Amino acid sequence: MLLQREIGRRLSRDDLPTVSTSRAPQLRPSALSVTLLRAAHEDDDDKEAIRRLIDRAAHELFASRIDVLSAAAGPVTLVCSVGEGLPTRLGPRVLEAAFPIGPERQAGGSEIGAPVRFGTRVVGVIVCRWPIDRIVPADAAELLELIAVIAAPRLDALLAVRRDEARAWTAVPELLGVSDAMANVRKAIVRAAAAPFAVLIEGESGVGKELAARAVHQLSPRRERKFCDVNCAALPDELLESELFGHTRGAFSGAVVDRAGLFEEADGGTLLLDEVADLSSRAQAKLLRAVQQQEVRRVGESFSRKIDVRVVAAANRDMRAEAAAGRFRQDLLYRLDVVRIHIPPLRERPADIAVLAEHCWNGATARTGSKARLSPATLAELSRYQWPGNVRELQNVIASLVVAAPHRGWVRPSMLPPAIGLATPLSSGRLADAREQFERRFVELALARASGNRARAARSLGLTRQGLMKVLARLRLDQSLVPDTESC
Repeated sequence: MLLQREIGRRLSRDDLPTVSTSRAPQLRPSALSVTLLRAAHEDDDDKEAIRRLIDRAAHELFASRIDVLSAAAGPVTLVCSVGEGLPTRLGPRVLEAAFPIGPERQAGGSEIGAPVRFGTRVVGVIVCRWPIDRIVPADAAELLELIAVIAAPRLDALLAVRRDEARAWTAVPELLGVSDAMANVRKAIVRAAAAPFAVLIEGESGVGKELAARAVHQLSPRRERKFCDVNCAALPDELLESELFGHTRGAFSGAVVDRAGLFEEADGGTLLLDEVADLSSRAQAKLLRAVQQQEVRRVGESFSRKIDVRVVAAANRDMRAEAAAGRFRQDLLYRLDVVRIHIPPLRERPADIAVLAEHCWNGATARTGSKARLSPATLAELSRYQWPGNVRELQNVIASLVVAAPHRGWVRPSMLPPAIGLATPLSSGRLADAREQFERRFVELALARASGNRARAARSLGLTRQGLMKVLARLRLDQSLVPDTESC
């Protein structure tokens, strides 16, 4: 305490334009405290709440500028500011000293700085500046410390969000993208990884659901154990049951040895159930017991084995809609849909297309030795396309483009596939051409949402399956390039 007073005396200057530098309490009426508290809690956004608070403080203190700074990310950075004029200079010293400093002469005026403490930590600093021709209020230091106390919870919450965002950027490097949508996906993955609950990842085919599932595993405490995955749509019921739960020797024809299932292999780790919406009713019932009881019974055995598996399910359809339509068990969905992550399609985040295209191009040229580069016009053309196949389609287009492009020089838009060229505005301006282009894109998107399942795409379009086939023929969509994942 004596050291603090001594430093305060040394920091004071006789020529400062102040009425008093006394530390004696001269707090303003309690009504002002209520006003400041209200200003700090009138907005749900932490940064806006801090801005409201310091704006009110600047009005009360007749200050020209108030800065809120923090060193949570390393160097001292500006978090929020109100007013005009030069940036304040006292912040780094206050952060280092961890106690108030001022009033003190700075270039062009006077400043007071107060640390913002949350618990035992100094999370930031508030610095107030007055111009050289303005008197510093006598109780400015006490009022600034009061503002620091009120702002502390909001500043700590804001910095925590920023830390999560920064961690998400580095923790999930595979999921590229600069859009807010992908930033939210990365943050959701980081939060889901820290929790022990089941995760449901939804998104169209090709958006990167498996990458997200692997990221959840790699960031979780189970990262040292095994990550297993199974495509539920690719196996019939008999094989799927053996694949998931295992079998004993002689349980069925071809079972010559005992074999553990994926649930047992993933014990202590993570199991990805890809395309879980395609499970049959029988498989759903068996899966429900394994997820609920955390135990499995091998095919041909009469006893159960305890397991500890975190289940991550992935689906290219809205699982709530599937359950409402009776195609998926509600009770199983309740156990899989604990933490939900939705990955938006590429057409909803066009800002990411150029970033992904450059990444895919660099990877493909590194494998082929090509020195060619995508021109800005080509990137713009790629960004205008709707990408019904999402990132997987983009990867394939880039790979074919690397093969067709010259070994050096710029890759021009004329080298892109014709379908991508249709994404540009029509030069003829004819209504018939515009209508056909719209129908083509609408049908392609419906097929993409249905993962190539023509019957499901036809239902979403309000057509019969035969009607969809006629539309495909009329729009000259090559049906051999449109996979049909259902034979009904």
